[in-house]
Amino acid sequence: MRVLLIGSGFVSPYHLAGWAKAGAAVVGIVSPDESAARARAQAFGIPEVHGDAAAALAALKPDVVDICSPVACHVAHVRLAARAGAHVICQKPLAESLEDALDAVRAARDAGIRLMVHENFRFRPWYRVARAALAEGRIGRPFYLRSDLRMPGTVPTQRHPVPWSLQRQPFFRKLARFVVLESMIHQIDVARFLLGEPSSIVAMMQRVSHDIVGEDVASLMLRFPDAQAILERSYATLGADDPPAPSETLRIEGTKGLLTVSRAGEVDTVVETPEGQRRERLMVDTADAYARSYAATIGHFAEALRRGTAFETGPADNLRTLDATFAAYRSAEQSTVERLPGAMLAPHLAWLGDIR
Repeated sequence: MRVLLIGSGFVSPYHLAGWAKAGAAVVGIVSPDESAARARAQAFGIPEVHGDAAAALAALKPDVVDICSPVACHVAHVRLAARAGAHVICQKPLAESLEDALDAVRAARDAGIRLMVHENFRFRPWYRVARAALAEGRIGRPFYLRSDLRMPGTVPTQRHPVPWSLQRQPFFRKLARFVVLESMIHQIDVARFLLGEPSSIVAMMQRVSHDIVGEDVASLMLRFPDAQAILERSYATLGADDPPAPSETLRIEGTKGLLTVSRAGEVDTVVETPEGQRRERLMVDTADAYARSYAATIGHFAEALRRGTAFETGPADNLRTLDATFAAYRSAEQSTVERLPGAMLAPHLAWLGDIR
C-alpha cells in the first residue's frame, strides 16, 4: 500500500508512525511548509517532498491519500485524491460545514474510491474496554453518561506563561469555532460509540480567554432513546491539573452499577449484588495511548481497505457526529433544542448507508 501524506503539522508524526506500524509505504509528503515536511521525511525515511498536492498525486500515483492538512483544505484535497483514484483517510472534522462534507463524500462515491474520517478517540484503549463492558451487560442498561475534561489550556499559568494549548497548536488562536469543533467532536463521537444515536442536543458555550477568537468552554446535553449524556470541556479552568490529560473523565450509570474512566485512562466498575458492592478494575494498556490511538485508527483503515469491509468511521457514521457538532453551535447561538439527525443530513442517510 503506497501512501501520500498531505500535511506536516502537529499530528503528522503520529500518522507516519501509524502507517509504519500498518506496514504501508509512505512515498511522499505534501506541505507548503517545506522545512517541516523535509524534517518529517528525514525522520521517517520518506523519499519525496512536494509543495503541490496535484503534482504529487500525478507523480507518485499513491493507493491512499492521508489528509491531515488544515480543515479549510480538506474538501479540495478529497476531490484531488478522488480524481486521482486514490482512497482517502481524512482527519476530523471532514469539513467546515455539513454541506461541504456531503460534497466531499459525493466526490469520493462518484469516483469509486473509499473514504474514512480519522476519528481516533474511539480507538483509545479505555473506550474500547468500556464499550466491551457495556456490551457484556456488566452494569446493566446504561441510562446516564457524563464526559468531562477541564484544564488551563487557553489561559496562562506560572508553568505555562504562553497557554499550553496555544503553544502546542498555535492555529487554535484564530479558530472561530474552537473547543466544540476541534475537541468536543471527539466526545460526541465517543458518546455515540457507547450509547448509539442521539435524538436531540442542547448546548451552551462561552469564550473566557482573550487570546482566542472562538469558544473555550462548552457544555452539551444529548438525549438518546434510553439514556442521556452530558459532555463538558473547558480549556480555561485555573486550578485544574496541568495539561496534557490522557483522557476525559467518564461516568456511565447503568441499571446494575457504575462504570468510570479516570483521567489516566483507568476503567473501573462497581456493581450492586445481593452480597453488596462488587468492585473491579478492568485491564487496560494505557502505555503511549495517545500515539497508539492514531496507529489503531490507521490500522483499522488499512485492514478494512485490504479486506473490503466497512469502516467504523466511514461517511454514514461520521457525518452523524459532524451533524451533532454543528447542531450544538445552532443550539448555543439560538437557545434551541436541536433534533438529530438535522434537516440537512436526514434526507441523505439512505444513500450514505449504501457506502461501505
